[in-house]
Amino acid sequence: MPRHLRLVYASRATFPPIRDGAGIHPEVARILVQSRRNNARQRIYGGLYYADGSFFQCLEGREAEVQALYDRLASDERHRDVRLLDRREIDEPSFGDWAMKHVPNAPEVQQLLARHGRSGFDPHSFPPALVDAMVGLLLERPDIAPPGEPVAGLEPAARRMLLARVAVATGLVAAVGAAAANWLR
Repeated sequence: MPRHLRLVYASRATFPPIRDGAGIHPEVARILVQSRRNNARQRIYGGLYYADGSFFQCLEGREAEVQALYDRLASDERHRDVRLLDRREIDEPSFGDWAMKHVPNAPEVQQLLARHGRSGFDPHSFPPALVDAMVGLLLERPDIAPPGEPVAGLEPAARRMLLARVAVATGLVAAVGAAAANWLR
């Protein structure tokens, strides 16, 4: 039986941040759509958290596929300062229902950071206990999908309302970005 691997890494985004409360970052939404499509084909599972310009991601699956994906991510132009936080063999993927689960900037993350004496999200400096706790939080929290993607665990009406809010927020961010680009010309 092929070995399964859990690999957790942190990286910093190369794209500019958006205003707090503006919803899912358009670039993060693109990453989620792409990774959900590609990871499902490779039977790679995991969770993603993005805040303060940093990614925290857990990848699980067969060892060869997970390692190959991590190697590609390390050279992806959307990331810099890629740092491996944890690498361990596992019996089965814990994120088996999600090709890439996305957890939004949630109060539980701020509470977790505060319990570990931290005021900001800087996963590059997480000790092993905080890495494990963050993976646990990713497993516990509900998934938030980018526009047009299904959201696990939500009733259809709630899913439509959530997706409409995310779509409006993403559209507003794109419109503001386009207006700013035109203004700067």
